[in-house]
Amino acid sequence: MKDFIPRQLLLETNPVQLISMNQYVHELSTVAHRHDHYMIMWITKGHGTQMIDGYEHQMLTNRVFFFHPGQVHKMNDFERDGWMVIFDEPIYKLFTRFHPQEELNGMMQQGGHEPFVDLDEDTAVLYEHITTMIQKELLKSPKDFNMLIHFVSLLLLAGNKLHELKNTLELKNKNSSKHLVRNLTLLIEQHFKKGKPVSFYANALNLQPRNLNRLVKSKLGYTVHDLLQERLLTESKILLASSPLTIKEISYSLGFADPSYFNRFFKKNTRLTPAAFRTKGV
Repeated sequence: MKDFIPRQLLLETNPVQLISMNQYVHELSTVAHRHDHYMIMWITKGHGTQMIDGYEHQMLTNRVFFFHPGQVHKMNDFERDGWMVIFDEPIYKLFTRFHPQEELNGMMQQGGHEPFVDLDEDTAVLYEHITTMIQKELLKSPKDFNMLIHFVSLLLLAGNKLHELKNTLELKNKNSSKHLVRNLTLLIEQHFKKGKPVSFYANALNLQPRNLNRLVKSKLGYTVHDLLQERLLTESKILLASSPLTIKEISYSLGFADPSYFNRFFKKNTRLTPAAFRTKGV
């Protein structure tokens, strides 16, 4: 089914771009839109909020956000300054090939409630130096894209290192558990619309459903069913708020066989019917 949420196309022919947030305004910034790129957004000065996949996040000085392609984004306030480093899929894949432990980890979590990290003084200085080097390299002709790839990698590594240091619970996780949770998150992102049972995810991860639920509950505080319901609810809110699809069409696109079941699911989790939510403009 066609995705009616507009897509922001910024990469053009360059695999890496650096955009000043102080000088740049895009026609889609204030409406819900998806990206065609990965992005590191560093707020050097500002206030206000932005929406990422239905969650509102404060835009604070020296806060760094990470975006995956396809995530739904909306800016709620333009009183900010900083840099957007955008890059394409091959660069992301190259980074995760050499640093597989960073994929879907730290600020790079997909669907996470904290896709950001707050820089300390030393890391902010490092970010300033690296963005300056990116800016200088992009002015050259020809550009050295190997250098640019390494600059992007340094930003990601520094941000994720700080994210891990500032989240003590992450430090207590065993590498195998962290890897499993990342794989579960990726599986949910691929299959949440298909109505797969918990046993499907357990089988894919070579675990018994009871053991998978126990592990996920200990790490995230939620069961696998909770995570599936939360992801489905988030997508429901996005489509109700941002697409011209009818409620019936949305229910089918999300895998509900009966629109009345979608209505019951949505009201149970929000205390609003889909129609009331759409009218309210939440």
